[in-house]
Amino acid sequence: MTTKGVLAIDIGGTKIALATIDLAGHWLAQTRFVIAGLDGAAIVTQLLAASQQLVSQAQLTVTGIGVSTIGVVEGEHLKLVPTIKGWDHVNLKAALQRQFTQIPVWIENDVKAATYAEVLNGALKGTTAGLYLNLGTGIATGLSLGDRVIRGSHGAAGEVGYLLTSTSDAGFATGHAPFEEATGGQAIGRQLAALVGSPYSAKDMWSNSELPQVVQRFKTQLLASWAFNLANLCITWDPAVVAIGGGMEAAYDQIAPTLTAQLAQSVPFPPVLKRAYYQQNASLNGIALLAVQSVTS
Repeated sequence: MTTKGVLAIDIGGTKIALATIDLAGHWLAQTRFVIAGLDGAAIVTQLLAASQQLVSQAQLTVTGIGVSTIGVVEGEHLKLVPTIKGWDHVNLKAALQRQFTQIPVWIENDVKAATYAEVLNGALKGTTAGLYLNLGTGIATGLSLGDRVIRGSHGAAGEVGYLLTSTSDAGFATGHAPFEEATGGQAIGRQLAALVGSPYSAKDMWSNSELPQVVQRFKTQLLASWAFNLANLCITWDPAVVAIGGGMEAAYDQIAPTLTAQLAQSVPFPPVLKRAYYQQNASLNGIALLAVQSVTS
């Protein structure tokens, strides 16, 4: 006997997570696999095989598919995904609909999907305006207005990784994302390794209570940069709540004091800073909620 439900897929920079959910919102089965180093075509091949296996395992009759992904979703294609070679040439919706014939597919940016999860059931629920700050491999925000997540004219609203950090920055036209290249998770690891002279990751920085002086100085500058830019974003958007998510959300207790102090000092109506409700899995939860809601509404 099969169960009607949806397939939810979350495509990150280094891994893909999948889940099957029934139409009442109950999670049935989950899996994930690593995609680091693979190009777009190879990723699609593995994704289709993993999707079919998970659906069969859950004995699911698929009524809809939700996909959250890094990059910007515009029409049938994905843009601004420099970490996956050839990803902008992949028509993911068409590939999934060839595998699961006549099944509706909804694709959304991963941070916007995470924002949607927080709006429906998490830290941004009930806010007039909210802001989700993703601190992970990359840096991005999601902007909410009531129960809507703002996409912008091209689906690129909130792509703050492209913010300039100085007047001399090389920006998007030359293939750069200045703010992300300075403060994203991968960038942190590269800079720390250069400072220390040996491999040293963002996780190492957050998890060690005693840091080399050069690392402590870098950490202080990093937090100041995040706080500065978040304050400017909050002045622009006027959110009631800022939810912190992404992989580095695990270090929330170290991050929050600097951000909270800057917001209180600089923003006319300082928002409340909160840890995201969906810790580590916000995008997958968000796209699952969106798919179930779309199928049942």
